[in-house]
Amino acid sequence: MTHRKSIAVACTILIVLVFGSVAVTNNASTRERTSPTQKTENHAKTLKTAPTSISQIKVAKPQDTYDSAPQTKAVTQQDSYDQLVLSDHPAAFWPLNTSSAQENDLTSNSSSGVYIGGPTETTSMPNGDAAVTFDGNNQYVSIPSNAAFSVTTTNELTWEGWIKPTTLQFAHASSTGYVEWMGKCLNYSPSCEWTTRMYNAVNSQDRCDRLSAYIFNASAGLGSGAFWQPACNAVKANDWLYVVGEYDDSVTPPGCNPAYPGSINIWVDGVEWNQKDHAPTGCMSEYNVQPKAGDSPVTIGTASRDTWFQGAIGKVAIYNYLLSSSQIAAHYNTMTGSPPNGSCDATCTSASL
Repeated sequence: MTHRKSIAVACTILIVLVFGSVAVTNNASTRERTSPTQKTENHAKTLKTAPTSISQIKVAKPQDTYDSAPQTKAVTQQDSYDQLVLSDHPAAFWPLNTSSAQENDLTSNSSSGVYIGGPTETTSMPNGDAAVTFDGNNQYVSIPSNAAFSVTTTNELTWEGWIKPTTLQFAHASSTGYVEWMGKCLNYSPSCEWTTRMYNAVNSQDRCDRLSAYIFNASAGLGSGAFWQPACNAVKANDWLYVVGEYDDSVTPPGCNPAYPGSINIWVDGVEWNQKDHAPTGCMSEYNVQPKAGDSPVTIGTASRDTWFQGAIGKVAIYNYLLSSSQIAAHYNTMTGSPPNGSCDATCTSASL
């Protein structure tokens, strides 16, 4: 009997140990299932930084936190063109690649804009990136004024952008046949500064498909400019054009009136116009312009809401210094895979025109 009792006691102890272990295991499992929300939140944060290639996988250290994840995403998803532009330290850089309500500035300067009229379509740029298409009726982006967008802040200013007109006869052009696809001159006087233009293929001034950079007195009126004049019929609808405008109000080119110092310059597809062939155009003194900083926002898709660009616009950047010819050539080459090629005297040509 004693032996049988010992066996029974041993069996009882064994059963208690086994089922006790199961109970502990079940309790632990229950504790894990009581926090699915926390696991979901962590998983969502992880998804935000999911790498797009093996080379982009970041090995987390114990001290890493999710707060640093968005910075990792911003770096790893930039393409080579965006990285090149950012390495040139723009005052602002808008990729214009989204149909959402906000257009983010890719620099750390936080000059983000908002879409008015809500562009909802995108198209592909030469490097495959997306760019927003404007309908040519009332769609544009508005970016609040910033001193870095005014010539007088550093005496130098560069803007650049890629445009793809879907028509060469814009429905909402000026009476003389041009549209402004970007500018800092929303309400004209008293805070007009600068604008960009493209002319209709057929217009009353015989400026077929001309691309121009203009600068104005604060009261608007006639502006001084520089232009890039292709041969008629050379530009085709749905072709991408890379346009760069520069202003320098501290240097006066030969043939200009030094009483109104300053110059205007323009490139298309990395090809610079020849100001010597067009003086006094290219001089701020042509219309006695003395630029002043104002509070007008920068607008993209229009300048003053009286002409409207119809087509795609992408990769717009503003610099508070003058980009060099080599920087401009590098931007064009990185986007297209080809170096700039052409000339611009009385009539201009480029690799694509």
